[in-house]
Amino acid sequence: MTPAELLAFEAANPGWSSNKEMRIRNQLGVTPARYVVLLERAAASREGQAADPITAHRVTSFAPPRYRVDTTARPAHRLLIDLPN
Repeated sequence: MTPAELLAFEAANPGWSSNKEMRIRNQLGVTPARYVVLLERAAASREGQAADPITAHRVTSFAPPRYRVDTTARPAHRLLIDLPN
């Protein structure tokens, strides 16, 4: 599955519902959790941004940031992981 194909699927199926979960399983052959991971990667990739910049931006701006960088810390301690509450 290419980034362009994932973003095209997301553009054709915006939002989230149980029907979308069934389409993900039937049409793409992956679990909804795996789809979200693949979609976030596709939206962040150069190929995905070139293929569908609007959907890529919507996906990346909606997804919570997984990492943040603390530029004031020592180099070995810069990467901080945001954990869900």
